[in-house]
Amino acid sequence: MNKKIILLLQILCVFSSFAQENVNESNINTTRQDYGKYAQLNFGLGFVNKKTKTEGSAYYFDNWNTEGLIYTKDNKRYKIKKVNINLYDNTLEAIYDEGSVFSFGTNNLLKIVINKKVFRVFTIDNKLSIFELFFNNRLSIYRYNSVSYYKNSPNPMVNRSANKYIKKEKYYIYDKGRLTKIKLSNKFFSKFFKSEIISQESILKFIKKNKLSLKKDTDLIKVLNFVSK
Repeated sequence: MNKKIILLLQILCVFSSFAQENVNESNINTTRQDYGKYAQLNFGLGFVNKKTKTEGSAYYFDNWNTEGLIYTKDNKRYKIKKVNINLYDNTLEAIYDEGSVFSFGTNNLLKIVINKKVFRVFTIDNKLSIFELFFNNRLSIYRYNSVSYYKNSPNPMVNRSANKYIKKEKYYIYDKGRLTKIKLSNKFFSKFFKSEIISQESILKFIKKNKLSLKKDTDLIKVLNFVSK
């Protein structure tokens, strides 16, 4: 077995003891300043104190009061507390000591469930990436969440007094073992999901009649339920 996979499994086996330790989350600062380099499986260098205000977060969940299940490709399952998805690096991370995080390699990960949210690891553009299961009712829709980090600038033309994380989302339909990107414009969406049962015009009419926006999660789910019936 690949040595890195063996190391991952060993760490996962002992991780339950790490998760029992008390962690003072107020001491953890999620900034990108001097964040350090990651190997595939390595303990991070930790976080440093903020030098300037940072708006937004690099993480999927707003806090670390989480509990997760990790499913591996060799049919094993592990339970971990204080776990989160780092959207900047697209990695699974967990607090293992006060102020420090462990970053998991994705090579042997199959599925992650955190606070009832489901994530899957897929290969896209020749890279392993973590996707959120957004919708699953006849159609399986996955969302790729990412963030870009912008440092503050004194330049008045930039007008950025604080560091900022800007979140971005892309949507994909999973069918027959492959992901296909979906654009959330009414024209593209209605054309993509039309079928012998439901026409493009009826999809557009449904969106307009109910004053729905595909950019809003709740509205998008309503439209997906309509096209998947």
